[in-house]
Amino acid sequence: MAVKVKYYNNKGEQQDNIAISGPIFESKFDENSLYYAIKGHLAHVRQNNASVKGRSEVKGSGRKPWRQKGTGRARAGTRKSPLWVGGGVTFGPTRKEYNFKVNKKVKRKALYTAVSKRVSDGKFVVIDKEEFDHPSSKLVASILKTIGIQREDILLLYNGNDENFYKSCRNIPNLDVLEANRINAYEVLKKDWLIVTKDALGTLTGVFG
Repeated sequence: MAVKVKYYNNKGEQQDNIAISGPIFESKFDENSLYYAIKGHLAHVRQNNASVKGRSEVKGSGRKPWRQKGTGRARAGTRKSPLWVGGGVTFGPTRKEYNFKVNKKVKRKALYTAVSKRVSDGKFVVIDKEEFDHPSSKLVASILKTIGIQREDILLLYNGNDENFYKSCRNIPNLDVLEANRINAYEVLKKDWLIVTKDALGTLTGVFG
C-alpha cells in the first residue's frame, strides 16, 4: 500500500503529491532496533584518542637517582615515578575498544523505522532538482524558504553526482546534506525534517528497499 508525500519543484512550488511505497517508507516503529543501531553508530564514530603512559612505559633510565640514605632528600627509586616531572601517570586514560557490533538486519530495520517515522509525521518531502551550473547557497535557501522550512533542522538526501549542489547546501545553517546510499537511522533522527531529491528516491528503494 503506497503512501502519499508532498512534492515540490526546483523552485519550491508545491506540486501534486506523489505516492511512494516499500518497507523503508511504511514500516512500524521498532524502538529496540533504533536503540541498538544508534548505540552501534555512536560507538563506531567515537574517536577514543585519550592515552597516557604509565611508569613502565616512560622512556628513561631505571637507575636509582641517588643512594637510599644519607643525602637528606626523600627516597627515590626511579625518575619514572609519577611523582616526578616527566614520569608516568597513575591510573591515566588508555585507548579502549568501544566497538558495538550490530546485525545488518537490525540496522536495516532501524533505518526503515526512522524514515517511516518521518513519513508518518508529515516531515518527509520530495523535491525536484536540476543540475547546478555553479554553487549557489542562495538558491537552495530560497527553495527552503518557499517550502516554509528554512528555519527547521533538515537532512537532505541526494544522489551524490552533483558537486555544485553539495557545495550549495553545505553552508546553510541547520541543513545537513548526505548521499542517499550512506543514510542511517542516526542521521535521519538527528534532524526534524527529511528532504529527498526525486532522483534519490530510486536509490533509497533500490539500495535499502
